[in-house]
Amino acid sequence: MVNWTGELRRAFERLGAGERPRVDLSAGDSTVDEIGTEFNALAADMERMKAEGASREQLHRARNRLAGILAALQVFGEIGDLPAADKPTIRDVIEEARKLDAQLR
Repeated sequence: MVNWTGELRRAFERLGAGERPRVDLSAGDSTVDEIGTEFNALAADMERMKAEGASREQLHRARNRLAGILAALQVFGEIGDLPAADKPTIRDVIEEARKLDAQLR
């Protein structure tokens, strides 16, 4: 399985820094794949907000998308089939996602 947790952590760091990263989390797990798809959609939303200026509606949509990603990460971290070595990384991913949420407030 691809080290998707590390890739996602780095992508959240880059997104928080104003870049528009894209992830490919094709790990064979539908939850992981969905997290990757939602992350890419969030990055696209943030790019549009950067280009057009962020409306309240766009911020709301981005924060809702981010909340869904966070929820999936938390559930996956608790009950998902995650190697022990990746558990600290998923906590880091969640922390980076929360930092991004704070930026969007």
